Amino acid sequence: MLIQLLIRDFALIESVELMFGPQLNVLTGETGAGKSIIVDAVNLLVGMRASSDLVRNGAEKAQVEGLFDYSCCPWVEEKLVSMGLPVSDDHTLLLTREISVEGRSVCRVNGRAVPLNMYRPFGEYLVDLHGQHEHQSLLRVSEHRELVDRYCGAQVLKQRQVVAELYKRLMELKKEQEQQQLSENEMERRLDYLRFALEEIDQINPVPGEEEQLREERERLRYGEKLAVFVQEAIEQLSDGNGIPPAYDQVGEAAAKIREIARIDKSVEELASSIEDVLYRLEDIISKLRSYREQLNFDPDHARNIEERLFALRDLMRKYGASLKEVCAFREEAAAEMERLEGAAQQKEQLEAEYKETLKRYEEEAGKLSSMRREGVLSLTEAVAGELCTLGLENARLEVGFSRSAEPTAAGYDILEFLFSANPGEPLKSLSKIASGGEMSRVMLALKVVLAENDQIPTLIFDEIDAGIGGLTVQAVAERLYYAAQNKQVICVTHAPHIAGRAQTHFYISKSAAGGKTRIKVQQLQSDHRVAEIVRMLGGTADEEAILNHARQILKY
Repeated sequence: MLIQLLIRDFALIESVELMFGPQLNVLTGETGAGKSIIVDAVNLLVGMRASSDLVRNGAEKAQVEGLFDYSCCPWVEEKLVSMGLPVSDDHTLLLTREISVEGRSVCRVNGRAVPLNMYRPFGEYLVDLHGQHEHQSLLRVSEHRELVDRYCGAQVLKQRQVVAELYKRLMELKKEQEQQQLSENEMERRLDYLRFALEEIDQINPVPGEEEQLREERERLRYGEKLAVFVQEAIEQLSDGNGIPPAYDQVGEAAAKIREIARIDKSVEELASSIEDVLYRLEDIISKLRSYREQLNFDPDHARNIEERLFALRDLMRKYGASLKEVCAFREEAAAEMERLEGAAQQKEQLEAEYKETLKRYEEEAGKLSSMRREGVLSLTEAVAGELCTLGLENARLEVGFSRSAEPTAAGYDILEFLFSANPGEPLKSLSKIASGGEMSRVMLALKVVLAENDQIPTLIFDEIDAGIGGLTVQAVAERLYYAAQNKQVICVTHAPHIAGRAQTHFYISKSAAGGKTRIKVQQLQSDHRVAEIVRMLGGTADEEAILNHARQILKY
């Protein structure tokens, strides 16, 4: 509910503060005193479009600030957390709107500046303002289905959940179908590309790391003659000798002599073993050098084959990956994708079959939901008709129009809209077509009384709901406002003493002129001051005993 309202430099208001009570609050005062300006300020607070015309003459900016207790609206804290906005420990929410003379608008939630589209939902679902204003929840056709469903109760809400689950599955299947909706030509083009890529890769059959090995072999071929000369000279120096005693023979002779020494002097045994190891290693080196010499291939065809292989591998890497490892990985992915595309036709048929079956079930359950709604609507319209009669609109009719959406929704196919006719013979029209502000407010009040337990908006504001009515009808409106205020916070701008008399909190709005400026003042009335205001509203003076007693009687009602 709205706890506190601060208004600064707004229209004719320099600075006012109102502390609202939890039940019925009324604002009274002479015609033109500025009551509707306060309503306009609330309208701005809850997200109405801002205009620099609202800034008080001579001021730089206008500011409206509202402190709300949202303890009965847990969704507020969830929304604050999801938006990353500050959360108070005492379940209060501070909404602030500022308008500069340049037309710049600033919105704040708990002190944090936010865009209007993030700000507006807080106001729309905390305050419902009725009168000749835009901010009226029951004029939003999108809300009508929600209100009807909550009125109908648990069974409808449970059936709606069944429909919502089927709708969710429908959307999942539709998304899967859309992902598969490559055209036949696109699919064929993709398959042709994949087949060509796989054939090209498989024909070359690359092996990760092969390119490095080929580069090394190409280097050997490039320096083949030099390598052959070097290896031949090394073999000759180690074993063949070619007229010069080779190293192997000389090391062998040295080893034999050291072995003879070791037979005499055991301390040389280790040296004998070491030189024999050297001899064995030389023998191994010579053997490997001879094998290397035999492997040297200077065949021009072989060199050309290596160059061609390297070119083919580089071409693959240019097309399908930065390395042969990536090319091989691409090959596996392409094969898997080709398999999926080739099997897409069968999967498409399966998805279509499941979609049709789910749609059939959805339509059956949505049909049940629609029937349940239509039954509940009969009770709703009957209850509203009784309230309208009590409120002086005995000839009025309110019905719920049903139309069908072109596509499934999470709440079924039904589009619901409240339709109204004020007089016999007049056609039913959308609530938004009702011209009279007072008439509109009474229709809203009737709906609010009927939907009181199901409507989650905690604060209702009625601007001059008594316009154009009198007598017993005013008393009936006062009783229904009082009744509505048992479950909601109600704030009402009124000229009717019977409505003012039922309030728990009463504000008097007055206007004065001084120093060439007009100012609006707000005073919360208590005891005798409240009696005097009821007397004024009755059209009498405080020295008229009958009027005074009538005022006291109204306040005791």
